[in-house]
Amino acid sequence: MRIGLTGGIGCGKSMVAKLLAERGLSTIDADRIVHDLLAEDEATIAEVISRFGEGVRGAEGGIDRAELGKIVFGDSEGLKALEVILHPRVRKTWEKASDSGGVWVIEIPLLFEKNLQKNVDLTICVFSDPHTQVERLEQRGMNRTQALARMERQMPVSQKAELADIVLLNDGSLEFLTEQVDRLVSKIKTLHTQ
Repeated sequence: MRIGLTGGIGCGKSMVAKLLAERGLSTIDADRIVHDLLAEDEATIAEVISRFGEGVRGAEGGIDRAELGKIVFGDSEGLKALEVILHPRVRKTWEKASDSGGVWVIEIPLLFEKNLQKNVDLTICVFSDPHTQVERLEQRGMNRTQALARMERQMPVSQKAELADIVLLNDGSLEFLTEQVDRLVSKIKTLHTQ
């Protein structure tokens, strides 16, 4: 069983993935796959440098994600070109890992934006109101303008919630989120054994 986990930036996807992993579910983070590809995969690194230039090469030989980010986040064509390089590799990686059986939770920030919901059996959206998202992003070191710009580049979390099979609310305490995750795990285990 493959479960697609999504939500807006700053909504708590990673926290939910951590809670699910603590309860015995296998998890994969699409962003982590991107980091690994840009740091270690020679073919990916070569293709990114070929497209964006030597200026994105990091000191360790991989891609300097901060430099690459400066280029693509202000340039929609550049971002599309990067996605063409990365997204098929990321998808291949999580599909291969989750082919091994069991229940897999795949954290995919752009699940609905990239129409990947058809590649999973169940979709979960972690929802927080926009004010909470901005507060969390500011706690991570972004200023309000940067936080709002990142949020605007994604599908509104309210729209993701409408598209998802299950919505977890993450505006309250960690205990409240944990209670929702516990109920969810119980349902997933029941579904998986049917």
